[in-house]
Amino acid sequence: MGSAEVAMEWQTLADLARGAALPVETFRATHGGPFLLELNPESGLATGETRSFDPEKMRGDMSPSLKESLILSFAQGVTSLTLGRGETSQLRVAHASVSDRHCVFERVGPLWSIRDAGSKNGTFLNGRQLGPEEQAPLKFGTKLNLGEAQFLFLSPDDCYELLQELCKEPRIRPRSMGKFKADFKAAGTAEKILELFPGPFLVVQAPTSGGDAGGPVSTNTVTLSREELSKKNDRNVADAVFDLSRHTLVRIGRATVTQIHIPLGAISNLHAALVREGDKWFVQDLGAKNGTYVWGDRLDGRRELESGSELHLGNIKSIFFNTEDFVTYAGNRDIV
Repeated sequence: MGSAEVAMEWQTLADLARGAALPVETFRATHGGPFLLELNPESGLATGETRSFDPEKMRGDMSPSLKESLILSFAQGVTSLTLGRGETSQLRVAHASVSDRHCVFERVGPLWSIRDAGSKNGTFLNGRQLGPEEQAPLKFGTKLNLGEAQFLFLSPDDCYELLQELCKEPRIRPRSMGKFKADFKAAGTAEKILELFPGPFLVVQAPTSGGDAGGPVSTNTVTLSREELSKKNDRNVADAVFDLSRHTLVRIGRATVTQIHIPLGAISNLHAALVREGDKWFVQDLGAKNGTYVWGDRLDGRRELESGSELHLGNIKSIFFNTEDFVTYAGNRDIV
């Protein structure tokens, strides 16, 4: 395939960040081509004459924003892509200082290069303007200035790491069922409880002894047999309650970087993730050795969660609740 016939679509980093819950191998397989990240997009597609730009007033390095920066992945198999505001460009940019046909990306084998296409305001690589007809090799991490528009050229791994950094959320500290019951009692009314505790919640029934958990924490995940995975662990467990209300991406696992940290041998370093999209929540398996199960079915990919959904992380049971159902569950749960 030569030049792409269909224009590729930009999306916000926030939209792409839904893939941050995927294992890095899956992310690579899904997005095989390099990424182009626009740091300072303009709204609406400017028409008419290209706005003049003084290179002496070029802005310094800008930081990516989840909500404002735009990104796209080059379609696999293409060898030539034109960027500009014009309708014939495969990579259309709305920025008024970008020419209708501004620059051309070309690939030979695994290597990409860029050349200016006679643009009004020039093409700059890491601050250096390309000369007429100059074709410069592109390295991952290169900063591009096309007029006032600022871009980064990223590999899939670079993009994945950026998303991990931008989506990093603090650890969620578990609380006991008894403390939540006391808080609900103090709140008084159902309306006040919903105001103070919008939820949702994840209740993890962690074994109080290491044996039921598949052994102590170690460098390698303990592989459980089918019998061990199917065995119910309703005895000698304690409810650890995690309030998800302030989070949108919650990683669960043995690694210290996770938001829900479960230091048990049967839990993988990155076991599963809970992802909020609007008012919906999904569970995503992250390639866990002992699997993630929803109502007993091993998860392949992700699945939407409903209040009361029963999850198993390996052989560790957990339940996903909205606030109303969690209040009922807590009220009927014996506190040991």
